[in-house]
Amino acid sequence: MQRWITLAVLTSALTGLTGLTGAAAPAWADDEPAATSVTLGEAARIDPNAAGRVRVEVGYVCTNTEEARSLTVSVEQKNPEDATATAFGSSRTAETDIVCDGTPQTREVIVQSKTYNWLPDIDAIVTSTISDIGATPPAAADAKRVTLVAAE
Repeated sequence: MQRWITLAVLTSALTGLTGLTGAAAPAWADDEPAATSVTLGEAARIDPNAAGRVRVEVGYVCTNTEEARSLTVSVEQKNPEDATATAFGSSRTAETDIVCDGTPQTREVIVQSKTYNWLPDIDAIVTSTISDIGATPPAAADAKRVTLVAAE
């Protein structure tokens, strides 16, 4: 029964979206769409004072100052010598710390592993997402395989 209700609600919602003929166009339809993008740096550095923290360089652009926004970076690293050991962490930047004025921004994000310490000279998967509600597109992501290096 619950699946049928869910399906009915989704079908109604999709029908409503496709049936917008004659409705007012969205405010951004006449303007140049705002660009939202995020890029990761080529390397991530392990904090020399805390092996459980890694610093990741992130570049982003967003333009919509009136809506909610979010910047999240996550890192995952498998230990090549122990298949059961995976270091993982994620960090979200406070909305008030994200500058959305249309200019390219760079930020160093610290990601704390919640499981194991980061291993130097071993590859990790780094993912970054920026959400810029009200912009077009409303979110962007970048993911890379990078080698974690020990910072000096």
